[in-house]
Amino acid sequence: MKKKLFLLTILAAGCVNQLTAQVKIGDNPNTINANSMLELESTNKGFLPPRVALNSLTATAPMTATIAEGTLVYSFGGTLPNGYYYWNSSRWVMLRIARDNYVLVKSTADLPAPVAGVITLAAGVEYEINGTITLSSSINLNGCTLKGDDSGNDKLVYTGSGALFTGNKTGNIRFLTMTAASGSVFNIDALGTPQNMLVQNCFFLGSSSVGTIAGVGGTVFFSTDAYFSNTNGITFQNDNNVVMSNTLWDASNSNTYERFVGTFNVIQLLGGDRLTTSANSAKALDISGITSINAGSAKVIMFVGTGTYVVGTFTNAWEVEATGLNTQKDDVAGGNMYISTPAATTFAAISTPVKVQGTTTSTNLFRVTSPTNNRLTYAGNKTRSFYVSGALSITQPNSNRFFSFYIAKNGVILPESRMDIKVVNSTDQVSVPISCRATLAPGDYIEVWVANQTATTDVTVQTLNLSIQ
Repeated sequence: MKKKLFLLTILAAGCVNQLTAQVKIGDNPNTINANSMLELESTNKGFLPPRVALNSLTATAPMTATIAEGTLVYSFGGTLPNGYYYWNSSRWVMLRIARDNYVLVKSTADLPAPVAGVITLAAGVEYEINGTITLSSSINLNGCTLKGDDSGNDKLVYTGSGALFTGNKTGNIRFLTMTAASGSVFNIDALGTPQNMLVQNCFFLGSSSVGTIAGVGGTVFFSTDAYFSNTNGITFQNDNNVVMSNTLWDASNSNTYERFVGTFNVIQLLGGDRLTTSANSAKALDISGITSINAGSAKVIMFVGTGTYVVGTFTNAWEVEATGLNTQKDDVAGGNMYISTPAATTFAAISTPVKVQGTTTSTNLFRVTSPTNNRLTYAGNKTRSFYVSGALSITQPNSNRFFSFYIAKNGVILPESRMDIKVVNSTDQVSVPISCRATLAPGDYIEVWVANQTATTDVTVQTLNLSIQ
């Protein structure tokens, strides 16, 4: 029995020694670095850490217990980009390979020195803001990328009275909060050069003005940005293409949120909310200064609140489908006309259609005009199919006359619209329905025509109500 106890004591001591010793796995197990607790060595195998699917930088899932600071995993298959992440006690941080054209900015000293109050970023370099950077000098983006890792915590606070971003160079800005309490965030004029500008996943907070972006010959793209407590919004002036996607203007903002001035090729406003209050004199969108635009779109946006939603009028170049605004697009173009003063229509020959005479009045016109009597002209931008329908009543001074009524497109009879009627007595007033479908290109027009199939005696259309939709 004593021998057994002695043997167990020796084994236990050996286990404790192994548990507190260094460990090496792989090649040359008897050679281990003196400073390593665990060493792996192989010429043809790698280290494979636990693989998990991370979907949020701040969520511990799919971990099921408290995560120790420094825990390392490889995220694979989640919504976050695949890669190595470590837990820093409050969030996951992705491990990145150092780049030659990369600068981590923890203070203004990490930025280029200002010249005449302007910090010009080094061309081709990506700058990452880490934490809150307060600066009184302006920044010339110079085509660079300026970004944070977390737009809620990585901030640029501008204390000057000018603009945080200035000059004639654009760039990319991502995942930052920007504040210019006494000045503006932007005062960029690209002078019409073919540059592009991307502003993505940013907060604009408490600025005197978000500012102006002008003369961008490429595309200005603001995506998934939010604005809070700004006294004045942003102005786009003479930019080629402007896209505002998934934009939030909170009701804490004042005055005009988005203003467009001058000439544009395309303006696209897609998604998001414009929350306005009359107490802040809030105006969500000002298009009154646009002098020329080829195509505009405002869709899937919610305009709400007591403020003004739109200053100015949408031209036919726009398509609008947004909560709080009237739908305005070629697909809902239409109009109506009716005879307000009848007149006799005369014929030079039997069975030869002529345009119905009389004074007409037009109503409810949208992207349709009525430049002359008995005419509705399509004024949209794209060819579309219309349903043309109406009814009329006629009188004529003879007995037993046959008449054919038509819808004519650009002065050419549409044979499928023909409606025939016989008037027995001169005292009769006979009603006629008329309808067809017509494909109209911009500038095409429709009219009502009539032919006397019996003689050349006249006819008077007493009432007419015609609509296209």
